[in-house]
Amino acid sequence: MPETVRTFIAIEMPPEVRAFLAACQDRLKRTGTDVRWVRTELIHLTLVFLGEVPVGMLGDLEAAARGAVAGIGPMRLQPVGLGRFPPRGLPRVVWVGIQEATGGLVALQKAIAVATAAFAEKVEDRRYEPHLTLGRVRGPKNARPLTAEIESMAAEMGPAFEARDVVVFKSVLGPDGPAYTALARLALVGKG
Repeated sequence: MPETVRTFIAIEMPPEVRAFLAACQDRLKRTGTDVRWVRTELIHLTLVFLGEVPVGMLGDLEAAARGAVAGIGPMRLQPVGLGRFPPRGLPRVVWVGIQEATGGLVALQKAIAVATAAFAEKVEDRRYEPHLTLGRVRGPKNARPLTAEIESMAAEMGPAFEARDVVVFKSVLGPDGPAYTALARLALVGKG
């Protein structure tokens, strides 16, 4: 059995966005809901989750992803509005949306997903919804106050920033949560 690496491709968040996300988490924590909060330094915008990729294929994966981003330039992103999955009933995931005005983010995600599909354990068949996961709800305790607070924060806006690269990450799951290591940075430079 070949050695594998748990892999995903994402856009990292700058410090000012991480500060906004931490403030959102602080407000939500006051509800007393049993949520496993994501450490803000680990929050990222996932473009594609690939799962276990054989170590010997990582170079080919990077080349495929690099080809997918060729010709795509930097893009302006902004955290906008809090939400939850599922949209009704007991919330399981609390998130902040990401807005990009030109459709470039969705095109970038699709290009990467198509180019790297051969490396994915499972190809996603649902529509891409750009979001930053703040936490995962562990139980029903205080779910109503959490839902009310999420709804009251639906129009919150964080600082806009320019995404200049996409990162291929290695993820190692541990008892204290995941640890992420950048395997490759793919610059978004546009048409040259």
